[in-house]
Formats: sequence, C-alpha cells, structure tokens
Amino acid sequence: MLRYHILLFKLNRLSRNKLSGVEEVSLAGQLAEMVDSADTAARVIADLFDHANPQVRRIALNAIRRARQFSSPELQPALVRRMADAEAVLRHDAVWIVQETRMDGAELRAALRRVAGKVQLPWDAERARANPGDIALAAQVRARMALDKLLEKSAAERNQALAAMALGGTSDQPYAEGTVGHKGLLHRALVRRQAGRRLNSSVKLTFRKLEPTQVTGNKRFLL
Repeated sequence: MLRYHILLFKLNRLSRNKLSGVEEVSLAGQLAEMVDSADTAARVIADLFDHANPQVRRIALNAIRRARQFSSPELQPALVRRMADAEAVLRHDAVWIVQETRMDGAELRAALRRVAGKVQLPWDAERARANPGDIALAAQVRARMALDKLLEKSAAERNQALAAMALGGTSDQPYAEGTVGHKGLLHRALVRRQAGRRLNSSVKLTFRKLEPTQVTGNKRFLL
C-alpha cells in the first residue's frame, strides 16, 4: 500500500497544477494497477471520487474502469454522484462505466435520464459524431443509449413473465405488488373469472336430432 499512499499524496497536490491529457492517462494507469480487489476499489472511491480537483476525479473513474473492479457496493452511488458532476467529461466517463457494467437501479436510471436530457436518437448521435469536441453532447447521447438498453431489458423481462403466466408456467408476478400494473393484472383476472361464472350459469340450449320421414307417392314434389 506504500505505492498507493505515495500516489495519493501526489494526486492531493494536484490542486495547484494542471495536468496534460497524457499525464492523466499515465496516472490513471498507475492507479489501475493497484486496484486489484473490491476493497481497494472501495478505498479509491472513498479517497478520490469526490476530490475537489476534477482531474483527480477523472483519474479515479478511469482507474476503476481500466481495472474492471465493479463489485464494490460503493461504486453505484458514487457513479450517480459523478453523473451530476459539473464537468461534462466526468458525466461522460461515469456513464461509460455504467454501460460496461450493465448495472441497474431506480436511482441510476433517474441519473441517466437527467444526463440524457432531451436528446433524440439517432439524430443527436450523428451530431455527436460530427462534433467530437462536444463532450456534453457525447455524455447525453451515451446516457440515452445506456438508458434505452435498460428499458429494453425491463420490457423483455416483463413480456417473458406475461407469456409464462399466460401459459401457466409460473406464478411469479411481472409487476411489483401495489403498482398500477399489478392492480390492472388483478382486475383482468377478476373479469375473466366473472365471465367464466356467468358462462357456466347461463342457460344452455339443447338440440334433438330429428329423424327424416319417408315420403311416398307424389308428395315429394309438393312444396
């Protein structure tokens, strides 16, 4: 941990100096080499994710992404905070980690929705490609894409649960209890049961087969 403390001391002194992009990448790489477990990742998150210097915050984000240590429970709330960062590049890098980890949650989706704003795909994605220097737009587009993936996953899971329920293959509810979807599901089930009872109690018509009578003589030509 001595190397980590030396690097931490160096990063804490960066408030007076401006780093170049190459220096940022180098420091992020050095830090990533030290992040070899969830505990180390949690320590980096606690020490550097909310640092006063935005460059240090970005170094910490990129170190976690490059080390691919995503199992720390402190990571998701830290990413939600960074998606509200005043620096567009930090919002972009935080969303990037969300995309790679495929993590999900109500607060995370709300943060992605705030970052995405009013962008519309694919038009704004094309505009972002044409203007690579517009980091704020790139962050919005990336957030919109990440949120759409999560929404698609939820829709697919809900449709699968409904299909399984229709086939009688499972008793799991596709909606959380107390939600509008759950109440609607219960109402539809009640309507089906009531319709079935009415059908069972209704008057059933019976039919008697009539045997044909034999016609003799010229009667068969009379109308």
